[in-house]
Amino acid sequence: MTDSAKISWIYCNACKRNTRHTLVATSEYDYRAGVEDGEPAEWGEYRLWACAGCATCSMEDHYTADYMISRRRGDNGTDEYDQFYSSAFYPERAATSRPNKYFENLPSKLKILYSEVIKSNNDGLHLLCAVGLRSLLEGVCADKGVAGPNLQDKIDGMKALLPENIVKNLHEFRFMGNKAVHELEAPKNFELSLALDVIEDILNFLYALDYKASLLGKTRAAQAEAAAQPAGPAPPGPAPAAQAPPPAGAGKE
Repeated sequence: MTDSAKISWIYCNACKRNTRHTLVATSEYDYRAGVEDGEPAEWGEYRLWACAGCATCSMEDHYTADYMISRRRGDNGTDEYDQFYSSAFYPERAATSRPNKYFENLPSKLKILYSEVIKSNNDGLHLLCAVGLRSLLEGVCADKGVAGPNLQDKIDGMKALLPENIVKNLHEFRFMGNKAVHELEAPKNFELSLALDVIEDILNFLYALDYKASLLGKTRAAQAEAAAQPAGPAPPGPAPAAQAPPPAGAGKE
């Protein structure tokens, strides 16, 4: 490996930006030996990188497999094949990960479901994420006592809790979830991102906004109470300096 290959720009989870990383150690592996016919064979190299800014280390699995080939037309007109490699970093890079938000009064079961929805999105499991979003919406309806024979009626019943225009658009969750469950059709990335934005806004409105508002009110009341308290006695000032006695004969003509 050349010296230039021992330095790479990688997203650092600690610095929260792309930083220069230095290669610390490598270890090659090859699983082609002993693989039975029909099974994929993989080989590659583990690489340990250290951030030049904060010294945090990350492990890269730089790998390929016998099926990871690309075909191109050679100069002589025949097909030629190139082996291509991919990389996976551990811990996963947080540059494209969605953070797991905290909602103060969200019930524990819904917290777990919300966390799994976020994790499935960050892991690229879009089909499971869509199904989880639909389940999370149903869980919110159940927790708020919104009943109905199906999700469509439950969403309509949320008009007592949410503005009507938001409730109308919530039916997109039902459509997206139905396609994921019954047609095994995963939504696009931007569709999931918008759906996650909406569900997080709803969770914030239903489970966190009242708490934040009450906390703000308590803080302002405490400040007003402290300002209304009578001021205590002023601290004593410094004692006057002792005067020196007059010199002998002072004041006599």
